[in-house]
Amino acid sequence: MDIQIFIDLQDRLDQETTLYEQIKEAVKELHKTCRLASANLSKAHSVPQSQTIEVVDSAKPQFAQMKQKISELSKLIEPVTFYRYHDMWSNAFQTACSLAVFATYLSENRLATPEDIEKILGQKVNVDNGQITEFVITVEEYLHGIISLFSELSRLAVNSVIVNDIKRPQDISTFASELYSGFQLLNLKNDALRRRFDSIKYDIKKIEEVQYDLRVRGLLA
Repeated sequence: MDIQIFIDLQDRLDQETTLYEQIKEAVKELHKTCRLASANLSKAHSVPQSQTIEVVDSAKPQFAQMKQKISELSKLIEPVTFYRYHDMWSNAFQTACSLAVFATYLSENRLATPEDIEKILGQKVNVDNGQITEFVITVEEYLHGIISLFSELSRLAVNSVIVNDIKRPQDISTFASELYSGFQLLNLKNDALRRRFDSIKYDIKKIEEVQYDLRVRGLLA
C-alpha cells in the first residue's frame, strides 16, 4: 500500500487547520476594533445633536482599522471557499455594518447605502445575491446592520430629551417610520432577519411614546 496518500491528506488537513486559525485570529481582532468603535459612537447618546459630528470623528480611526482588518481577512479566502468559512466572520460583519450605518446616520441624518458601506469598510455589498466571485459583504449582513439602527434610534430619542434636545425625537420618528415602511417592502426569507424585523415595532413604539410624552407636556406643537 502506498502511504503517500495519507501523508498528502495530512498536509491538506494541516493547511486547513492553519487557515482556520488565521481566520479565527483575524475575526477576533475585528471584533475588538468593533467594540472600540461602538464605545466611541455610544457617546452620541449623551450629547446634543450639534456635537454628534465630533463623536463620529472620534470613531474614524477604528473604522480605518476595520477596513484594514477586513482587507487582511479577504486575502485569506478564495471565492470558492467563501461560504465554507462564512459563518466564522458573519457576526463580526453584521456588527461592522451596524456601526457604519449608525455613524452615517449620526453624521448625515440618512441611511447608509451599499456604496457607503463599501467606502467605509472596503468591500462591496453583494446586493444582487449572485454567485460569489470575490470577497464581499452579503446583503443579509447589510440588512442586519440596518435593523440594528432601529434600537439605536429608540435610545437616541429617549436620550435626546435627557440632554434637552427636544426637537430631535420628531426627526428620529420621521426617519424611523420611513425606514420601517421601506423594510416592509422586502420579502425576507432569512429566518434570523425575519425575527429581528418583527422586533422593530417595539423600537418604533418606544420612539412614538417619547413624542407622545413631549406633546402631553406641551413641549411639542
